[in-house]
Amino acid sequence: MELSQAQARVDGWVREHGGYWDRFHILARLSEELGEVAGALQREQGLRPRQSSADLGEEVGDLLFTLIAFANANGLALDACLGKVLEKIEIRDGEAWKAKER
Repeated sequence: MELSQAQARVDGWVREHGGYWDRFHILARLSEELGEVAGALQREQGLRPRQSSADLGEEVGDLLFTLIAFANANGLALDACLGKVLEKIEIRDGEAWKAKER
C-alpha cells in the first residue's frame, strides 16, 4: 500500500468515527503508542514479563495508524515527508546510520 493510500484510508475511518482529535491530543497518543512499542520489544527480548498478547508488529501498526492520523490532521503528505528525509539522509547523513559494532 502506498503512503497516500494509507492516509486516505485512515482519513476515511477517522471521519466515519467522529473526526480528528485536537492535534496535541493526537501527539500525546503518538507518544503513548511509542511507549507500547517499547514495552512489546522489551517483552519480546525477555526484559519484561509477558502480560499482554499484543506483539511488536501490532504495536508498530498502532503507532503507524496514529502517525498517519497526526500527519493528516496537520495537512502533511507522508510521501513528501519521507522523500525529503530520505534525500537528506542519503546526501548528508550516510555515516550516521552505519551499523555500530556491538
